[in-house]
Order: sequence, then structure tokens, then C-alpha cells
Amino acid sequence: MRRISVLTTLWFSLCCAPAFADASGGAIAAPETGGAPAGQAKLLSARGFAVAPASIAPGKPVTFAFRTAGASGRVRARVDILAPGKAAVRAKLGLVRAGHGISVRWSTKPLAAGSYTARLVVEGGGARVYERAKLAVVAPPPPAPAVAAVIAGGVFPVQGAYSFGGPDSRFGAPRSGHVHQGQDIAAAEGTPVVSPRAGTVHWVAYQAEGAGHYVVINGDDGRDYVFMHLQDGSTLVATGQPVAAGQRIASVGNTGESEGPHLHFEIWPGGWWASKASPPIDPLPQLQAWAG
Repeated sequence: MRRISVLTTLWFSLCCAPAFADASGGAIAAPETGGAPAGQAKLLSARGFAVAPASIAPGKPVTFAFRTAGASGRVRARVDILAPGKAAVRAKLGLVRAGHGISVRWSTKPLAAGSYTARLVVEGGGARVYERAKLAVVAPPPPAPAVAAVIAGGVFPVQGAYSFGGPDSRFGAPRSGHVHQGQDIAAAEGTPVVSPRAGTVHWVAYQAEGAGHYVVINGDDGRDYVFMHLQDGSTLVATGQPVAAGQRIASVGNTGESEGPHLHFEIWPGGWWASKASPPIDPLPQLQAWAG
């Protein structure tokens, strides 16, 4: 009877020994000691997990570095990019050599600006372990607004690709019942229109059968500058408002009596419609000087 009791006890210890639990709650097999003293058997582990750089602009690459231990051969690794309220982004690193330092460069998907947790997951031999590091995605600052060049005492009013067009766009070109009182500057709709001089906004209005949306500015040089056919909804100034040279006032449009996107530009030395003795002048020489 004593001999049967010993065999029964040995069978129970081999078949019913408890399994070890990993960080996710799953079960892993008891490790082989390889002759190590009791209590010194090694489990799968990942150490020294780091993300570099720890702060990136959206879409920029990062490098994941870590070292595994306690396993032989290859283990499978991935990094989950996590943030509250956002869908997880997974970087699959594939199979990596266990027991070695690992460094993997990964091109991020466009992540929104914010703070994230990079969670390393390593799996091998039925075990799964985790390490975490911080990752910040910082949106770059908006580009500084372009500063319009002041040339020949002023700034060219159209800040983008443009053309002076043909003879019909010139000052003095015949029109039905009158002559053209300005210079047309053809440009894509939405191209910024700026004030050539510092001054004060004299008039902002709309004329369906003629100028469309238009603005008149009293320049600090005593001349009035007129901008016509401006894009609907693009006017950024109001009557009485001071403006600086190069300040955006609206966008090139195609409103009123217009046959294509362009800015109709006028210069009135004695004031806009101040008197019959003070008509507008040909603005082309001044525009060419501002254009440099």
C-alpha cells in the first residue's frame, strides 16, 4: 500500500501542476529550468522599450527599440498606438530574434495631433508580454503669412500668377457708351488681392450691372485705388477701416459685368469721382513698377 501511494503522488505532481499566467490573463506553460536553481527560471520578457523621437509631426517616422529575453529562436512583435477615443493603429514588426536588441524604423500613418501610448506586444512560446512608452504627435505651426514686397512705393495688388491680357484689357479701351477706366489683371479666382498702399477703406459695395463686388481705398499718398469684380464673399474689410500696405482685402473674382476671373484696377489721383476735373489715370505704368 505504501508503494501505490508514492506512485499516485508522483503522477499528480507531473500532470496537475499549475500553469503560469501572463499579463493578459492567458495561461503559459511552466518554463524549463535548464538546470538553473529553483526560483531562477526565466520567463519571456521585453525590456528597455523606447520610441524615438518621442515627439513627431504627423506622418513622420519613429524608431521602436527593445530587447527580449527568456525565449529562444524568434518571437512575434507589434506596437499598438493607442489614445482615448481614437481607433488603434497597429505597427506589425513581424518575427524578431529573441535575446537580442531590436531596432525597427516605422513610418507612421497620419496620426492626429495628441498624446498616445505606444504599447509593445511580444509573443512567443505561448507567452505574451507588454511594454509601454509615450508618443506625442505635434502639428507643425502654420506657415507665416507671406509678406508682400513693397516696390516703387507700393505693393502689386494681385498676389499670385497673373496676366495683363490684351488690348481690350487696357485703360482707354472702348466699351459700350464709355471707355475702360482701369487696367484688367487676369488671375485665377480666389487669388489674394491686397492694398498697394496704407490708407483707409473709403467704400465697400456691390453693383450687379457693372463692378460686382468692389472696394475703394483712400491711399496715404492722396490717391484713391479701386478694386472691382471681387469674389463673392471674399471681402475682408469694411468702410472706415484702416489698412496697411500689402494687407489682404479680398480675392480675385468674376462678379458683376465680367467675362472671366480678373481684377479691374483703377487709380484716381484727385479722389474717386471727386470731380470731372479729376479723372482716373492709366494704372499700367504704376502696376509695372510695383511688379518690379
